[in-house]
Amino acid sequence: MHVAYREDRERKNRLKYGENCRRLYQNTGKKRGGLWWTYVLTLVFKVGVDTTFVYLLYHIYEGYDFPSLIKCEQKPCPNTVDCFIARPTEKRIFTIFMVVTSLACIFLSVLEIVYLVGKRCREIFSGVYHHSHHMVPTSGSNLMESNALKLPKKNTPVTPAPAYSVAVS
Repeated sequence: MHVAYREDRERKNRLKYGENCRRLYQNTGKKRGGLWWTYVLTLVFKVGVDTTFVYLLYHIYEGYDFPSLIKCEQKPCPNTVDCFIARPTEKRIFTIFMVVTSLACIFLSVLEIVYLVGKRCREIFSGVYHHSHHMVPTSGSNLMESNALKLPKKNTPVTPAPAYSVAVS
């Protein structure tokens, strides 16, 4: 969703200032700033909700096991009554499937958090991190100069390329 938003901002910026204007983002697909924090906090919240679900389900059903018979003493039952749970095996299988799926989601979300935080720490410590607020030039020569590898200049003669007829023969 953020990519579509940023691409739309880039498109509106080009319409307003022309095709050779500076770009707003170096890469519209990268998560930076508030978007990165929002995404990471969403992952942390998701891990918390899934963990709470698994924990509560374990304690409510005492180990994900559904008994086929429960002795009921609550209203409206006047005496202790045998209450049978319909299809306890199916419910147990479905519950175990839900728990395993939740554990897989928790594991993948934790891996993603570790990856995102590790990648950000590596960028910060290696000095690769660039703010997204920098304007990137897109006009022909300026773009080439800003993206070109800075190599030491050699004293090479400036000669034009040979004509097509000379190169073919």
